Amino acid sequence: MLFTTALLVSMAVIKTGMASPATTVAVVPSEVKDKEPGESFKVNITVTDVVISETPPISQGLYGWSVNMTFNPDILNCTSVEEGPFLKQFFETIFAWNINNTAGFAFIGGMFKPPPTPPQGATGSGVLATVTFKVKGRGETSLRLQSLKLRTVIAGQNWEMENITSTDGVFRNVAPSILSLELIVAIIVAIPIVGGVAAFMYRRRKTRMKA
Repeated sequence: MLFTTALLVSMAVIKTGMASPATTVAVVPSEVKDKEPGESFKVNITVTDVVISETPPISQGLYGWSVNMTFNPDILNCTSVEEGPFLKQFFETIFAWNINNTAGFAFIGGMFKPPPTPPQGATGSGVLATVTFKVKGRGETSLRLQSLKLRTVIAGQNWEMENITSTDGVFRNVAPSILSLELIVAIIVAIPIVGGVAAFMYRRRKTRMKA
């Protein structure tokens, strides 16, 4: 478990009121299915259309982010989190995460390493983080993005970006067939036996009737 005091403090003092429009954070792929218990898979947390805008809503690009990804711990376990290339391609970063497979969440965040921070933040689209899960059981669970925060810096102050949309993911695996392989084999074996018994009983009945 890794977590950074600087990240916690930074996200705690964010002020609200400024926003970059049409910025989306999403789980990609949005659906994962047909993975058996014991198998692993990865999903990305992506950000799309981060812009710099000098007119309201004002934005100087992305300087930091955090999200709490929740899941059903009876179905999945989170095994690792890796930082994506989006933020760190612009400046040195601090990346932190906290996995709790009992409660079913992975709190993840990244930010530019201070000081000093660049005059403008990250722009465009890319991967913020890659999360790896191991399938524990069968069923369906959302991979929900909760408590999502994106921040920009304006005049030396942290501002939480508004009008951010998010798209959750979902994991599902198909329940096993009601007829197990052993039962199917037993039925196949039993059919000729039952047929033979029925034919024998029929012949015996006809013999008695003739007598």
